[in-house]
Amino acid sequence: MAQRHAVAEARLLKKWICMKCSATHRGSKPSSCRKCGYKNFRLKAAERRKT
Repeated sequence: MAQRHAVAEARLLKKWICMKCSATHRGSKPSSCRKCGYKNFRLKAAERRKT
């Protein structure tokens, strides 16, 4: 199994996802989506889902 590195994990998971078009945004929570202008966001899921 691969090791988890805090810096790499933060870079991969600290993203905001637009609930309408699934565009990704880094940094603090954006006010509106750069692609579609929608205002609702969610954080990227930290745990993988089982299939």
